[in-house]
Amino acid sequence: MRATIADLRPDLPYRLRHLVGPWLTAAARLVGQPEFRLRRDGYVGTVALSLSEFERELERGGFAWGPVSWYHQPAVGSDPNGSWTFRRAPLADRQLHVILTRRAPECHDIYAHWEYNWLRHPLKHARQLDIDREAGSAAMREWLDNHGVDYEANSRTRRKVRRAIRRVAAPLLGRETVE
Repeated sequence: MRATIADLRPDLPYRLRHLVGPWLTAAARLVGQPEFRLRRDGYVGTVALSLSEFERELERGGFAWGPVSWYHQPAVGSDPNGSWTFRRAPLADRQLHVILTRRAPECHDIYAHWEYNWLRHPLKHARQLDIDREAGSAAMREWLDNHGVDYEANSRTRRKVRRAIRRVAAPLLGRETVE
């Protein structure tokens, strides 16, 4: 039986992406200076859903899986688990690029940015011209709100500090845990 790209998406093993990723990186560097680190200004939020559940939501909402997306590395060192794009039309000038990173089996961080559509502007896309992380993350938060997807929008640092304060405050307040 002949497999198609649709059959492979999104169950394509991540190891295959890691195998192909360095080649894509090398090719991209021939035409530009691509940035592969995810940045805080592109952070959208964290969803408490499995990857497959959230990907189904994205697909229902008009996003397409990104089979040619570059390897992105979050600042915290975890691996990206998915790359999705939204375009108003296949050859739209720009696209909303969403990157998912796993924090736990049922918890994923979302990063987003507006960028040139790689189908229409492959060189501008490869050179990462006019990337807008703040507008992209705002657009993705709006999409999540409009589609009823719950998410936590505080940064990872803020969440860690809040949990640490709760752990310290619990014994002071005579509680085992603080909700």
